[in-house]
Amino acid sequence: MIASLYRAVAYGTMAAWRRRRLLTLPVVTVATGAFLVVLVMALMPAVRRQGETLGSGASVGRATLAIAVVVLLVGAFEVAIAATRSINQRSAEIGVLSTFGVPHRCTLGALLVEPVATATAGALIGAFVGGVFGLGAPAIGLIDDTVNAGDVLTGIVLAVGVSVVAAIAASAVPTVRAVRRPPLASLSSS
Repeated sequence: MIASLYRAVAYGTMAAWRRRRLLTLPVVTVATGAFLVVLVMALMPAVRRQGETLGSGASVGRATLAIAVVVLLVGAFEVAIAATRSINQRSAEIGVLSTFGVPHRCTLGALLVEPVATATAGALIGAFVGGVFGLGAPAIGLIDDTVNAGDVLTGIVLAVGVSVVAAIAASAVPTVRAVRRPPLASLSSS
């Protein structure tokens, strides 16, 4: 079973690599959201202090983080849209795999590689750039304080975790539906 899942993931990785140009926009969208989440987490003490001048620093900080997370979720749903498009284009391939007796869990694993890889790549790129900007903010005069590296690390974990979980959750339904479709229906819909 492990060997067949390994082959499924390898097959899914190869298919995602072939479609890498089509995945550029979802990667950039997720990277933008991850960048914002990490940067907001890094600058949160300064954001809260500035928010105190408006009356409630904690509320301003929560609102700023919520906006960054929404952008991150938009990126994750962009990944799901790309995965759904990929599944629709590959329906005949899914039908052939099913016809030849490839287990549903292996096909499912192969199809979920693309959204997971896309979300992870975008989140890691955005989190890295956000971390660099966040840690460098005091050096370039963006804020007067020092930045807590723990806040940056928390932002990175939050950005990558939310991206991957949201991409899997949003991609799971169309992927499972495509895998469970009878082989003849998949072969005739292409």
